[in-house]
Amino acid sequence: MNLIGAALALASLLIATQTQSTVASSEATPPPSSPTPSSPTPSSDLNYKASIKAVRGHRPYMEDEFIVSPGSRFCGVFDGHGGSKVSQYLRDNLYSKFSSKLSRQQSLPEVVDAIKDSFKEVDDEVQAVKKWSYQGSTAVVCYMHSDEKTGETTIVSANVGDSRAVLSRQGKAKDLTVDHKPNDKREKSRIKKLGGKVSWFGYRDNKGKPIPGSGVYRINGNLAVARAIGDRTETPFVSSEVEMLDYKVEEGDEFIILASDGVWDVMTSEETVDFVHQMLRGSVGALPSGDGTRKAVLKMSDWAMKEGDDSDIIQKAVSMRKKKMAKFLVEESMRRGSSDNICAIVLWLDKERRTRPD
Repeated sequence: MNLIGAALALASLLIATQTQSTVASSEATPPPSSPTPSSPTPSSDLNYKASIKAVRGHRPYMEDEFIVSPGSRFCGVFDGHGGSKVSQYLRDNLYSKFSSKLSRQQSLPEVVDAIKDSFKEVDDEVQAVKKWSYQGSTAVVCYMHSDEKTGETTIVSANVGDSRAVLSRQGKAKDLTVDHKPNDKREKSRIKKLGGKVSWFGYRDNKGKPIPGSGVYRINGNLAVARAIGDRTETPFVSSEVEMLDYKVEEGDEFIILASDGVWDVMTSEETVDFVHQMLRGSVGALPSGDGTRKAVLKMSDWAMKEGDDSDIIQKAVSMRKKKMAKFLVEESMRRGSSDNICAIVLWLDKERRTRPD
């Protein structure tokens, strides 16, 4: 591919909006991450990069929120229901509570305890607000813990509800969380022991069996999620207990996808990982420009003048795709028929060293 040809092909890829912004009329602008707290922030000389996108989709209002800490070592997605107040409260308070509990050097057990305690504190505070009694939110969080003694990095996942975190390990999907659906064996048993009922609301086949994709399981005819922060009127059937898991980072671990169920309703974990790899593998210019919806950041002539050779252009294209990957994933979910709010974070596990301030 010659220089001008590559530049012309790449021009269709670049999008004027930045990864963390949503400006189309069908999208809701996500609020900024909460400010860095004054208390000691979990620190390391390693940074990560994250691609982020949140859209209102076909819903009349936006209830999905997210948090990405400085350095992207703490990422979270929050899917509100019954209103947006609880998901916003999680966005504004969960990370600051977590970071205030840690010193500069923290062990893995200390991190796990800090996350658990932070979730409990936030839920207690939400439960105390009576006007939020009919609101709640799922929460999925991943924290990258670095052990300065051993040099090991561990992914700590925390989940309440049916948002999900998925790791790409050597190109294959590995779930980092378990969906807390009412029909999950553990959740269904817990709900029934408490005197609750789990029922299918949707179409059935001629044998009376539920048809997947045509409906949902609900608790007592109401919520379609078994765990959440808030939902005061649904307790104890809807639990706020956070499920914690941890995974050592291995060679071949590439990225983590955190997303609300607006993605998982239409894509499997493996499909999302395959999609990201497909977008990264495509040759320069392979991404469609759409029907006039995408505008180039630079003119073809300006781009050709800026980059020195074909190799520079290809590297720039891959970098740009990684920045925009969450947007591509959200667009693919909508193309497949997702009608929900959608929030997605793609956390790249390529680490960068940062210079600590004096």
